[in-house]
Amino acid sequence: MTDDQNPSREELEQAVMEAALLTRVEEFDDAVKIFEECLPHLSSGEDKDKIIAAGVFSYYGLCIAALRKQYSDGIQYCQLSLKVQSSNPEHYENQAKIHLLARSRGRAVEALFEGLSHDPDNKPINKILDGIGRRREPVISFLPRDNILNVKLGKKRHEKFERRREAAKMRRQKQQLAKGKRTTADSNIAKAKTRAERHKKKKTGGGT
Repeated sequence: MTDDQNPSREELEQAVMEAALLTRVEEFDDAVKIFEECLPHLSSGEDKDKIIAAGVFSYYGLCIAALRKQYSDGIQYCQLSLKVQSSNPEHYENQAKIHLLARSRGRAVEALFEGLSHDPDNKPINKILDGIGRRREPVISFLPRDNILNVKLGKKRHEKFERRREAAKMRRQKQQLAKGKRTTADSNIAKAKTRAERHKKKKTGGGT
């Protein structure tokens, strides 16, 4: 797209989704060019356009962190994405990657665990945690890890994470069950239509 073109929302959405995919395979140079060409159009558009933009801001944030070392700005873009998609683990993953680029392992781990609280089986997040280690920073950083306050607060933090993880599992199970019911209902409807057609043919003499 060039400056004298007026791209449609569909074209812009397709372009930024492509840029998000490029970001995931670390083709940051190509991705950032697309983002910086398309995001201004979306950000200044209608509410639907702004929501589309917000959904990919975290990817743009990772690009500028990786290419330009703009870590603080990158984190802010991740926060914008999380405002509209707070349960999307990919935004937490992008946020964590920026923290790792900024050599802030503790904050990265916290972001990753936040992502897991929404999607416990998320493979990319678990892979990153397996690589950097899963041990989290003490809740109160200036006190020893085995301090009684850190021990108690750490247990509460873990319990909170487990509750959120179980809630996320239950949500996914309900979604899968609802999807299965819809699939069964669609199948039953299709079978009923087939039977009706056969019955109609028999009545009109078209069947055997």
